[in-house]
Amino acid sequence: NRTMTAQAIPSYAPAQAAAHFNKLECFCFSQYTLAPGEKKQWPVVFVIDPKLSKDVDTITLSYTFFEVGGKTPAAPDTSRSTSAAAPGKQVGA
Repeated sequence: NRTMTAQAIPSYAPAQAAAHFNKLECFCFSQYTLAPGEKKQWPVVFVIDPKLSKDVDTITLSYTFFEVGGKTPAAPDTSRSTSAAAPGKQVGA
């Protein structure tokens, strides 16, 4: 347990969604210093391009925090994911 500086790196599923997923505001744009056991909530504001194939009805956006200067994820439990509906679709609760 130690203070560390890390940055979130996103990944998308399906991969073709990445080109159509436009983040307007994202905590992944910056690095953050976190104390041991510290918990944070950060915003993600995005738009899904309506040109995304109609066959894609769910997009999963996942983040992994990597320590700045490190080669491995900061901790195994720091990954977060969220699902977004494609244009014209509703995200389930």
